[in-house]
Amino acid sequence: MKNKAWLFLRKNYIIITLSLIILLGAFLRLYHFSDWLHFELDQSRDAKVINLALEEGPDNLPLLGPKAAGSFLRLGPVFYYFQYLSALIFGGTPAGMALITALFGIGAIPLFYFLVKRYFADRLSLSLTFLFSVSLFLIMYSRFSWNPNALPFFALLTFLAMLRSVDPEEKRKGLWLVVFFVALTLASQLHFLALVTLPVIAFFFFLARWPKAKWYFWIIGVLAALLFYLPPILNDIKTGGGNFRQFLKVAESRSTKDEHKMASKMIKNYNEQALGFWLILTGKNEAELPRIILWEGDQNLKIICDQDCHDRLAHGKTAWLFFTAGIFLALVNFFRLKKEKGIRKDFLLLTILWFAVIFAFYTPLAFDLSPRFFLLIAPLPFIFLGFLTELGEKYLPGKWKFAGLILIIIMVFMNSRETKKRFAELKKAPMENITIGPDRILKENTRVTLLQQYLIVDYIESFYQKNQFPVYLNSDPQYRRSFLYHLDRRRIPREDWRNIISDKKVYQNGNYFLVYPTLSNTEKDLKKYRADYAVIGEKRFGTLMLFQLEPKKEAVNAAQQEIQPKGKPRSEVGVPVRYRWEEIFNDNSEEE
Repeated sequence: MKNKAWLFLRKNYIIITLSLIILLGAFLRLYHFSDWLHFELDQSRDAKVINLALEEGPDNLPLLGPKAAGSFLRLGPVFYYFQYLSALIFGGTPAGMALITALFGIGAIPLFYFLVKRYFADRLSLSLTFLFSVSLFLIMYSRFSWNPNALPFFALLTFLAMLRSVDPEEKRKGLWLVVFFVALTLASQLHFLALVTLPVIAFFFFLARWPKAKWYFWIIGVLAALLFYLPPILNDIKTGGGNFRQFLKVAESRSTKDEHKMASKMIKNYNEQALGFWLILTGKNEAELPRIILWEGDQNLKIICDQDCHDRLAHGKTAWLFFTAGIFLALVNFFRLKKEKGIRKDFLLLTILWFAVIFAFYTPLAFDLSPRFFLLIAPLPFIFLGFLTELGEKYLPGKWKFAGLILIIIMVFMNSRETKKRFAELKKAPMENITIGPDRILKENTRVTLLQQYLIVDYIESFYQKNQFPVYLNSDPQYRRSFLYHLDRRRIPREDWRNIISDKKVYQNGNYFLVYPTLSNTEKDLKKYRADYAVIGEKRFGTLMLFQLEPKKEAVNAAQQEIQPKGKPRSEVGVPVRYRWEEIFNDNSEEE
């Protein structure tokens, strides 16, 4: 019996090990998912869109998605459609809408394995996948809803489909070609940089390795892409090309803005990507490199490195060396296989194009790179690590052959330690006033959870239930919209406190609240209200502090505001209109 069990394990160890890795990745992405959900400004904006469709029908879904690149350009709407599907299955709550993002994060794990297995041996592929599944960077971006967060899944699916479509041994090249078109189309609607970079990567790859698929698969793929882009096309027909004009404006601004010279941008981009790769692999924030400015102003060379930079320079140098070695090995391996054909060479070609195209497009943005930009290249650090590990296994003597695998294990422990620390902070956030160090993953200054927001809104609601007065609330910009969203979901009449201040109204009957980070300068925040209001209570909710105020008698100039139910959203003046599906068939509908 033991022999049979042993034989079964030996025969199926890859499937069993991969399944365990996926289960671990799922646990880390779903553990206390709702309570610790990251739900802020963008998430509450998107949730309102989905709630409208849930309450009044799917024809209230928009034809365009969120704004992109800090402009009026809007992406395709597929992110909202994913959220809507998630809400239908898991419930119309913030967590229910976000669960599909976690599922994409979990799904990226086997996709990564199937991609790297085309080049690396089974043991190394599983080791890299293990590290991929416990990467704190990838875990955190799988634990909340945001349009770029599913990029690792769809980028991996796009590239895996590309490789399968040109594989001489693949029997279903045509089917994989269709999958490529669908995955590329969906990925391009999740982030502006995916929209402009992934097609370029695919173009150069297919220029070198043309898929030998029957013509009708090309037709099916193109039609599928057009189908998924039908909503933006219809919206632009209705607006006379408004969104396309915004696309051209963004493309122009990205290529012309910024006072830095190209040499400075290239150095900055190189260093930022080195630090980003290290962050993805280790979860560690303690890495920094000097800022190098070339040929700007009166100086030909300027190197800036403050005390924090010096303290973290050792980690930064390690990150830089790893990044440089990964690029070097990718090129060496490719030219070593130059005369060969097959899936390993195709993998290397894709890896080089993936890195080179992204690097080229990120260079103009080098001084404005955000952590989310690395979602598009998140698998590459693990591939570079695979090159280093493979090199060690081939050329290092004796037991040193396992140095690469030991390095992977060390990185697993580094991520595990950082994940444990992050989860502990999220657990304490509603109850304790914790301080956090630099956060290069989400750029948070304060840990705030959905559970924490619910506790605060419960407290506010208790006052509303007693007197039925409208709620006036202001908060830190990151959370203001979230609190107003929660009040709306509970059918509590509310108003953004800033609105009545701008209208110079002070109502006698109202529940007035301010919510600010506990560690912020709350006295400065309160100062602007003290002329007309008095603080009558305060309550700390861990990292957030709630203040209750009441109007001074001499400041009151109105009894009570009649707050009307909020209507459907409408576009601001001068902003391209975003239509909903109902407006395609009903010209009397309100424009968004």
